[in-house]
Amino acid sequence: MKEPNPKDNPWRAAALTSAIGVDLVVCLLAGYYFGDWLSHTLGGTFWVLGGFLLGLAASIVSIYFMIKQYGGL
Repeated sequence: MKEPNPKDNPWRAAALTSAIGVDLVVCLLAGYYFGDWLSHTLGGTFWVLGGFLLGLAASIVSIYFMIKQYGGL
């Protein structure tokens, strides 16, 4: 009989899915608030969009490294 792989744990997969969701929300909110702060400090309306996009990029990079760590890619 084959030995079970310790990386095939459903709880570990559930934790990764939860961490991805939390990371996405936190990065997007941080980017939004950073852009809003820049908008109030420097003036203009496009800083919020820039901060939101920066938060999106940060979350994509962070999620990539999380999946890479989990999957061993």
